[in-house]
Amino acid sequence: MRVTTIVACLVLSSSSILVATPASADPPPACGSTLTVDTVLRADLVCAGPGLLLAPGVDLNLKGHTVKGTAGGVGVSVASAGDATVKNGTLTGWDTALGVYAATDMGHGPLHVEKVSFRDNGTGLNASDPDNGTLHTKDVTITGSTFTGSREFALVSAFLPEFDISSTTFMDNRTALSGGTSTLTNTRFVRNGVAISVAESRATVVRSTFIDNPVAVDASWFSFGELAITDSTFTGSDVAVRSETVHADISGSMFVGNTTAVTIGIAGATVVGNTFRANGTTLRLVEEEFSPTLVQDNTFRLNGDGLVLAVTSGSVVSVGGNDARRNTGWGINVSGVSDLGGNTARGNGNEPQCVGVVCTP
Repeated sequence: MRVTTIVACLVLSSSSILVATPASADPPPACGSTLTVDTVLRADLVCAGPGLLLAPGVDLNLKGHTVKGTAGGVGVSVASAGDATVKNGTLTGWDTALGVYAATDMGHGPLHVEKVSFRDNGTGLNASDPDNGTLHTKDVTITGSTFTGSREFALVSAFLPEFDISSTTFMDNRTALSGGTSTLTNTRFVRNGVAISVAESRATVVRSTFIDNPVAVDASWFSFGELAITDSTFTGSDVAVRSETVHADISGSMFVGNTTAVTIGIAGATVVGNTFRANGTTLRLVEEEFSPTLVQDNTFRLNGDGLVLAVTSGSVVSVGGNDARRNTGWGINVSGVSDLGGNTARGNGNEPQCVGVVCTP
């Protein structure tokens, strides 16, 4: 009897543990919520009004879920103050998918965006408060994300925050990136109307790929700005790099199958160590007078012309070490330049093979 009683008590005790009611969890955020603590989304949200607002210093992990807007507005609003992270999910259907609001007199902090898909929004990410962006803006780091189908901008700021973008894809946006001081590494731009607009801003492009963007890099609006492109590839553009109002440093890059590869304007350019293949026009000067320009150690193959520059007496262009072969028209035709030597031209359609410089045998 005693053994039976003890066993029965143990069974009852175990049963009580198994059926104990867990502590109640916090309710999931709803559309229009202000999040004051770090939050993990547990389900998709479909909002007919505002999405979510993050208090200063709050992180949002979408955890694979989607925040969708059906009536425009802002999907996720991040305070200008404090560090913030938004990661691991999708924002779609918003006028602005991820925006910044003013946290008055609290300074500003960085925003980290990791593995977020911005799909079919008016603007993907606006890094400054539209009402007072001078004081209320955020520096943004973006990794492993995608921006597709933005009707206006994928990523924009009216002022000059810093954008550090890596391993990210911009596809089928009207304009992929505009504004800010941008560093782009291992990033892809595919079929955007304009991939990068350098207007009163700075852009550094490293090991990135541009495919079938009518204009890949546009620096033709304002005279203030800087542009550096290194080890990148441009294919299928009407104009790959339009550097008409800022000085462009272009090195170690490939331009393949573009109507025009690079235009050079009043600020001049440094074009060194690039390959131009199967382009209609490789380099084109669009101003009669411009700042000193260097064209050196480039390779020109199977283009309409290799290297043709019409230089006026008021400009300084230095040309050296270029190799032009098997182009349909001219090899090298650059009257009026400063000859640095070491140029080569062979097997091009027009004779003489070199005009304006002395080519090596």
